[in-house]
Amino acid sequence: MPKLRVGIIGAGGRGINSFGHTFTKVHADVAEIAALADPNPVRAQAGLDILGIKADIVDNAHDMVKRKDIDIVIVTSPDYLHEEHAVAALKAGKHVLVDKPLATSVDGCMRILEAADAAGKILYMGFNLRHHAVVRNLRQMAQRGEFGDIFSIIAMEYYNGGRTYHSRWNRLKKFTGGLWLHKGSHDFDVINYIMGGVRPARVSCFANVFTFKPERLPFKTRKGVKPGPTCSACPYKKECPDAYMTADTETGGKPRMFGEEAAKVDGYHKNLCMYLSDKDTHDQGVAIVEYANGATATHTECFATPISNRRYFVDGTLGHGEADLHASKIEFRPRWTKDVKTHEIGQEEGGHGGADPLMVQNFLDCIRKRAKPIANAADGAWSVAIACAAEMSREKGQVIEIAKIMDVKSRLLA
Repeated sequence: MPKLRVGIIGAGGRGINSFGHTFTKVHADVAEIAALADPNPVRAQAGLDILGIKADIVDNAHDMVKRKDIDIVIVTSPDYLHEEHAVAALKAGKHVLVDKPLATSVDGCMRILEAADAAGKILYMGFNLRHHAVVRNLRQMAQRGEFGDIFSIIAMEYYNGGRTYHSRWNRLKKFTGGLWLHKGSHDFDVINYIMGGVRPARVSCFANVFTFKPERLPFKTRKGVKPGPTCSACPYKKECPDAYMTADTETGGKPRMFGEEAAKVDGYHKNLCMYLSDKDTHDQGVAIVEYANGATATHTECFATPISNRRYFVDGTLGHGEADLHASKIEFRPRWTKDVKTHEIGQEEGGHGGADPLMVQNFLDCIRKRAKPIANAADGAWSVAIACAAEMSREKGQVIEIAKIMDVKSRLLA
């Protein structure tokens, strides 16, 4: 079979370091990158230089998806553009993979689902955690009935992520819909995945900016010397323990993806002071979900922490499980014995613990071999529904019913 021709929308970390790397280094035998769409040509060329490939650079995603020589479109643009780009690609008759979240609203998700239904093309959801070895094993344990009927899941993410989520575009809800969507959509989907066919019914949330505020700057300022606005320009960068000096600077005479040459085009820097940056997202919070069968789940996000890890605690009528992604381990305790069954899970090669290459492989198999998608757009919509409900609950101080923001009986969500 001829190689599938790939068009990537977005010359950022996911577009280049994840999908770009995976297509060029892992799946180059069946697919090749033909075009890269990004409004910043300096950043796009720097991305191609990193990958060591030649491909067309297009400044308008709509122009790229209309090309007849493109078979697949990978959407890694900022979250608020996912709906626009996915719908355009589907209407152009392309197979589409949308990185999480599917969209920044429930209505946006439904419009994407409708476009996919009309196009008859593969619409794949970029939930790479479903492909992580630990999550795969946890799901298999649940499917085998080892937990019995699951009634509680606790998801906890500790992420040294202030530099990532409060220094960059992700800090503003107008671009992401909020961090419960941009970040939490991963974990809400994992919870849904482990729960099985039962659907979320209502959501409550508490979250705020507790740490990344001007009064919590981790150094003493000097009279008349203002900190910020970026770590690179900050006069306190040598004494600030949180200073983030990006490695993406000009080297060897070639501009880098997030260096000064690229910033001259669009003014974007990814190391704003996370304490002084304008933001309307949280740096810590907890979301509570009740499912239609009475099961409950909580998801905790903490971005002001020295550690990075995801842990999942699963309780069912037959036992208790604890999964640790970074330790690559699951411990299971049956209810009526003192046994502890430990599953040591081997690390896999590739981004996100080997999940990225497996995700792309399944997407390609769906196209070439008519395989069943491990994550589809309906899964993406259910995750977004929880995340949107969490953001609404945080804002309104109310419990949000999923059925009031989503047509839960739609055939497209089955």
